[in-house]
Amino acid sequence: MIHKLIGSEFLYSLSLWFVRAFISSIICLVLGYLGIRALSFITTDINEFERIKEDPMATSLLLGGFFVYAGLVIYGSMVNPFFLSQSVLIGPYFNTQRLLTVILSSLVGFIFGNIFYYAFSKFRVFEVDLDNINKNPTAIGVFLFCYEIFLGLIVFAGLSIPLG
Repeated sequence: MIHKLIGSEFLYSLSLWFVRAFISSIICLVLGYLGIRALSFITTDINEFERIKEDPMATSLLLGGFFVYAGLVIYGSMVNPFFLSQSVLIGPYFNTQRLLTVILSSLVGFIFGNIFYYAFSKFRVFEVDLDNINKNPTAIGVFLFCYEIFLGLIVFAGLSIPLG
């Protein structure tokens, strides 16, 4: 009976699902990496990647945040992949609507991240100097951890938005 459940058709479907989710996830993870790198261009007064190397806690926060980001992206890609999915428009491979939605979500996250950083650092919202986090590597790690969750939720929303 188990042999009938695990037939070649089931294995083919499972393999196809895995490949779809894997490739969609990889593309989203690259977008997340680019988003984190772009953050360093926004936060010119904070030396994120130099300072977090000074403290294992800061490094673990960066890695932990990326795991949360990756979890959101992988979950979204498993549920709604844009590689080999419905409404495929670029040859037989990509759903351009979903791919464009995810890319625009990443861009929106970058724009809002920039606006939030600018508001907090330049206008001193809550009368706090955001660049003070540069004094402590752990503070930078927490900042990056939260930014990765912020990006992950936005990309997850891009993967989850119902399309037409």
